[in-house]
Amino acid sequence: MIDVLPYALAVPVAVVGAVGALFLHEAAHATPILLAGGNVHISIGSETGRTARLGPLTVTVGFDGVRKLVAYGYFQWEETPSKRVQALSFAAGPAVTVLLAASLGLVAFRGGNGPVSFCLTAVFYSELFRAVQTAVPRTYSRGAYAGLDSDGKQLLDLLRS
Repeated sequence: MIDVLPYALAVPVAVVGAVGALFLHEAAHATPILLAGGNVHISIGSETGRTARLGPLTVTVGFDGVRKLVAYGYFQWEETPSKRVQALSFAAGPAVTVLLAASLGLVAFRGGNGPVSFCLTAVFYSELFRAVQTAVPRTYSRGAYAGLDSDGKQLLDLLRS
């Protein structure tokens, strides 16, 4: 029983890690726009919830269940930036996610075991899944993003225009 307790505590820590990684993905999208002088709104977990404004950045965090909390992130700009800034923004989210997944993979699979390794491995797989889902050009068919284009598809469409 005592051996299970650290793992039971590790599960919420892994959830917090996945939410933090999702925020980093969305913040990476926002960075080129903010550096170009634009305003950005990031939503995590839900479009409604608690909102904080930090200068040109607005962040909303809502809770519509754990699955949506770790999976739903969205960013939007208030004014349309240049094509170059848009391209950097669309590419930045998946790029940060790939770098984070690679870093977590290097650390998690070094042969360790225990609750810390469990957390790192869980967030690694979460980010690996997010990297594929966002980088592959496609239109989402279901879930919170139904009908929306992935980051990869938005980038590809922008480059083709």
